[in-house]
Amino acid sequence: MTINKLTLFVVFAMICSFASKAQYTDLYTFEKGTSLLGVNVGVSLGNDNRTAISAFYEYGLSKLFVDECTLGGGIFGGFHKDKLGNETEKIYIVGVRLNVHYQFVDRLDTYAGFAPNFNIKTYEIEDDEAKFECYFHVGGRYYLTNWLGVFAEMSTGYNNFSGGVSVKF
Repeated sequence: MTINKLTLFVVFAMICSFASKAQYTDLYTFEKGTSLLGVNVGVSLGNDNRTAISAFYEYGLSKLFVDECTLGGGIFGGFHKDKLGNETEKIYIVGVRLNVHYQFVDRLDTYAGFAPNFNIKTYEIEDDEAKFECYFHVGGRYYLTNWLGVFAEMSTGYNNFSGGVSVKF
């Protein structure tokens, strides 16, 4: 899926959610037993200013301390392709995510966590490389309906800043 198609999907999902008359009735945004499926597009700032696409699945594992605080865990994967002169670099990322979610206000799910992962970089000319890394991230997800949310995230990984859409079920 190209970035243009993904952008079109995000805009379409937002329009549909605003047009629907569904009301938000959940007491908590993320709690034990909740599942999230999401997709995001992010940029990495620095010398290469690369753009990457990633997707994730997360499950509410347990309640922590108070009702508004939940531990979530899941998996994620990402892809990036870049042209470096005569060389094409492709990066595949697969890992797990552990997040602590806390709801400060209605409809807003704030979270922080880390994501141990495995990166594989492939090149046409140079030798491929693989390495283990761990990213830290913070983000916020705003629910437009009981099941549809938009989110923004900052990370130490390939996507320093990202945004996307998630579905709660």
